[in-house]
Formats: sequence, structure tokens, C-alpha cells
Amino acid sequence: MNSSLQSLLALEEFIGDIVSMQKVWSFVPEAQLLRTLVDIKKIHTSTDPQRKRLLLFSFKKTVSDQAPAFRSNLQNDAYEFLTTVLAHMRGLSPLLHKVASHLGTRYTCPVESHLVFKMDITRMCKSCDIRSLRQEEFTNLSLDLIPEATVEQMLQLYLTETQLEYKCNCGGTESAQRFSFATLPEVLLLHLKRFRCTSVCKLEKANDPIRLPANMVVYTRKGNVQYSLISSISHFGVLELGHYICDSVHPGTDLGESSDRWLTFNDSQVCETSGSHICKERQHTAYILFYKKQGVQERWTDEPHQDVET
Repeated sequence: MNSSLQSLLALEEFIGDIVSMQKVWSFVPEAQLLRTLVDIKKIHTSTDPQRKRLLLFSFKKTVSDQAPAFRSNLQNDAYEFLTTVLAHMRGLSPLLHKVASHLGTRYTCPVESHLVFKMDITRMCKSCDIRSLRQEEFTNLSLDLIPEATVEQMLQLYLTETQLEYKCNCGGTESAQRFSFATLPEVLLLHLKRFRCTSVCKLEKANDPIRLPANMVVYTRKGNVQYSLISSISHFGVLELGHYICDSVHPGTDLGESSDRWLTFNDSQVCETSGSHICKERQHTAYILFYKKQGVQERWTDEPHQDVET
């Protein structure tokens, strides 16, 4: 929970949008999650452990009321916790839109504004070449872990055409499916699949190293967009017993600055570090990555085809 919260708090525009909507959600009982999150943000730099402890218990209870799996003190997965929190925030949107309308104002869901993106999913029959297209919304992508590959290469593999067994009206039984970005988010949330099933259906933790870039380009048919790493959640340990920490850009730091100031949040311990250090030291442990959009490049192109060894 701590590592997830620290990563969310590093998204300054995301948190700022929640605060700016306080008039809408402040007196709505169902919006307790937003109230508690803003209260935690207010005391983020406080040295009073008791106040923080009470707010963290309150936050945990609010999440647990919606997701009973988190009620106990047993070990849970940071990715599952984070996506549960985001889904709950997004689920409040219809109610808060109605409240805003009654107040004569508008409500903007922070998850939809900053994290949601759309993907085109194209399927093509190998026999008759007939294509079907549908569009889905995502808040994150789960990428297969490829040892020694860059995050860009793993993302490109996700977008590579895959073969499917599908019976077409023409009688064909083979088709291909391909994902492509229809829109891009302000913050691209990537989950690396470090927990996987073996050939004998046993779950295991993968400590394979990956190359973690401070900056990467996301290729689309409309343009190339640069993203910069602003936060990461790492998992240390094994499947049965592990520990999460968060590394994120120092608050108020311009990503273009040469100082490269970062902070490592390890429960109650906080220390200064740098993004270059994190990219080097978290290659074996990086689990969840937050990349912030920096701008669209001038050059327009089709999506590149990169060779990735799987």
C-alpha cells in the first residue's frame, strides 16, 4: 500500500486535479477514498507518525470495504492493490458527475484524464483477409518480461501481431490480432510480469534483468511520443515473502533538469537518490513503471518493427 501511495503522490497533476474537484466530492459519503488520499497528501512531509498511521489505516479500510481481499494483514500484490484503487476512483465518476451537475459545475475524473487510453484491436482472417476492428479502454498494460530487453522492446512485443484460432464465416480457422494505440495517456502505467506460471503450472518470481530507460519513445501511426520515467515500484524477495519499495522523482523537480533528483521510499525510510541510479539498480526488481508524456515529436511514422528475442 505504501509503495502504491507514494507512486500516486508523485503524479502531481493527477493529485492536483483531485484537489481541484474538492467542492464536488467533499461531502459525498461514497468518496471517502478521495478524501483520505487528499488528507494523506497534506501530511506527506509531516514527521508525525501517529497522524500518518491513522490516515493509512483509514485508507486501507476504505479500499478493503470495496475489495475484501485487502482486509487482512496478509501479503498482497502491489499491482492488484493499485489497480483496485484506480478502479474505485473511476467508479465514482457517474455519481460525481451528477453531484457536479446539481452544483452547476463539472467533474473530471483524474483517472480518465491522466491514465486512461484507448487501443484499437484489429483482427484479420488469414484466409479471406476480412478485418474487424474494436476499441477498448485501458488504464495500464501488462508486459511479458523479456530478459535483457528494454521496456520499449517489451512494449513493442505487446503491439506485435499474434496468431489466433478463430473460425471465420469463410471457413478459415486462423486469424491474426494486433493492438495499436488509438490515444495515449498523460501517464503510461506499465506492469512487468515478474510473477509467472512454470511449465508445471507452478507460480514463481522472475528476477531476470531488463533495461530500464529514463526516457522512451512510444510509436503510433499518428506520431511518436516521448515519455520519461517519473516513478517505479520494485519487488524484492521471493513469491512467498517479499517487500515493495517506491522510487520517484523529487517533488517539484523539472524532468529536464540536470540535477536528476529522486527519492527512494522504503516504508518509513526515505533517502535521496537519482534517476540514473534507479535505472541501473532496479533492473532485476522493477515491477510497476510510471512514464509521463513529454511531448509529440515532429516526425510522423508507422509503428516500427523491432526484432525482439523472446
